[in-house]
Amino acid sequence: MQVDFSAFEERMLGKGFGKVLGAKLVHVEDGLCKIRLDYRPELSRGDKLIHGGVIAALIDKAATAAAWSYADLTSGARGATVSLNINYLSGAASCNLLATGTVLRRGGSLTIIDVVVTGPDEQLISKATVTYKLTPERGR
Repeated sequence: MQVDFSAFEERMLGKGFGKVLGAKLVHVEDGLCKIRLDYRPELSRGDKLIHGGVIAALIDKAATAAAWSYADLTSGARGATVSLNINYLSGAASCNLLATGTVLRRGGSLTIIDVVVTGPDEQLISKATVTYKLTPERGR
């Protein structure tokens, strides 16, 4: 994908809840997206562990960006997560996280994305499968 990296990051993470989350785009290509979330105390459960809801939001953002990473999608298309299944495998204690979203199957309107979240030294924090629905822009 030939992408304007800054514009794609702004679209995926620079407004609304994406801005509140504070994640940053690291890499994007057709069917693959990597997003980094730097640790902040307000992302914790009140102790050293990052809240599971924060990790779920990071997973959703990585999956969404991977689904939108294809050049044939126009800005007029619409999309939404329709299913999110997460397995939390290890606690994430006061650390930066990397979410890697990889498209497994891109169908007519449904896209299936695998997302892996890792911590320091590539420690596996969580693994998720996300189903994302994309509706193309309709002709006017």
